[in-house]
Amino acid sequence: MKKNSFMKSLLLHIRYPWTAICLLILWVGLAIMCAVLGLPSEEMVWLICGAGMATLLIAAVGFLG
Repeated sequence: MKKNSFMKSLLLHIRYPWTAICLLILWVGLAIMCAVLGLPSEEMVWLICGAGMATLLIAAVGFLG
């Protein structure tokens, strides 16, 4: 079963590369921004929650569309 799940995930990234790239840019950019700005923990939590919601939106539009 795990191999099937891995293959399904891999196929999604191959089939929808632009969506996967957008999600990668979102999370890597967030990590860099948090590291450079040195934000307090509370602000970082809000940014991560916002990025999580944006990820769900982008994934819903990109992978299901």
